[in-house]
Parts: sequence; structure tokens; C-alpha cells
Amino acid sequence: LLDGIRWCWLAFGSEGRYEQTISTDQDNGLIFDADGMTAEAARAKLLPFAQAVNRDLDACGFPLCVGNIMGGNPQWCLSLDEWRGKFDFWIADTDPQALLNAVIFFDFRPLYGEESLAALLREHLLGLTQVNSRFQRQLAQYALETRPPLGLISDFATEDGGEFKGTLDLKKSGARLFTDAARVLALATGVAHTNTAQRL
Repeated sequence: LLDGIRWCWLAFGSEGRYEQTISTDQDNGLIFDADGMTAEAARAKLLPFAQAVNRDLDACGFPLCVGNIMGGNPQWCLSLDEWRGKFDFWIADTDPQALLNAVIFFDFRPLYGEESLAALLREHLLGLTQVNSRFQRQLAQYALETRPPLGLISDFATEDGGEFKGTLDLKKSGARLFTDAARVLALATGVAHTNTAQRL
């Protein structure tokens, strides 16, 4: 409890899947139960703590998220009902940004605090995704956008330009082939695991 507020620190994306690599930034957030307090009042009490955690993680070698997906951002420090509302909206929306948010945020896991809050959010998410065939199709189409890094004959298709021209992006062209497919299957069948191997 922090000032009477039940809360839980969440990890998203690769960290939420237990697949964080050596070089990675922060993707995290807070879920809380205000317990009679308004969400705005609870958020005001939690944000200084969350921002301090983000700074401390940065000092420990986990850089701040360029996209500001961090618990210290009021957008990602939400009550259980607010998170449910976000998930509802992303699943109902056909906008590509909503789908991208789903890919990042639906791979979440509790790191510290009241893990029951994360479990309730997971239960809500799986209830939504199992019955929504349109969303499942969209997620499958997104997964199929990633192609194996193979050339026309027997060579690898490498990055075309930029700092890493001529190299393979193993996350984008390798791991994503499996993580995206496993996510579709898990969300469609009610599998609560976030790790790719466990999902499969």
C-alpha cells in the first residue's frame, strides 16, 4: 500500500514476455485500486513515486522509454477500470495505432505489488479477445506482415540502409515471427501466459 492505495507495477512488451534483451529501454506502467478515492487523486499520489522509479531504473542502466511508456507518465498510471477501458477501446478500434498499442500492452506481467490487480486485468483481456474474431483476424494480419529474412535464392535479406546496413535485425526479422504468432494463438484461446515459449 502507498497512502492507502493498492497498486502493482507492470512490465510491457519484451519485458512483459520475459524476453528482454541486453540492450533495452523501459516499458512499464502502474495499475491501482483507488479504494473510494477518485482515480485522479490516487494518480496524483502515485506519480511522484513512479517517476522516481523510472529515474532510478535509468540510473541502473535501463534507459527511459523514448515513447514515454512508463509508469511515471499519467497516461500509463491508471486504475483497474481505466486500464479495462483502454483495452476495450483498442480491441474495438480498427485504427493501426490501436493495434500497435494492443501488441505492446497486451504482453504485460506484474513485477511488484498487488498482483491480483494484474490478474483481474488479464481475465478481462482474455474475455474480450476470445470472442472477438475481427480483432483476432487483425492481429493475425499484423503477424503475417513479418517475413523471414530470406533472399530470392539462398542468401539473407539484410537491412537496406542506415547505420546497420547489411545486417540482420534479429528482433524484427527473427523473434517477431514467433512472438506475434504466439500472441494471436494465446489471446484467441485464453492462454494467460505472456512468454512466447509458454504460449506455444
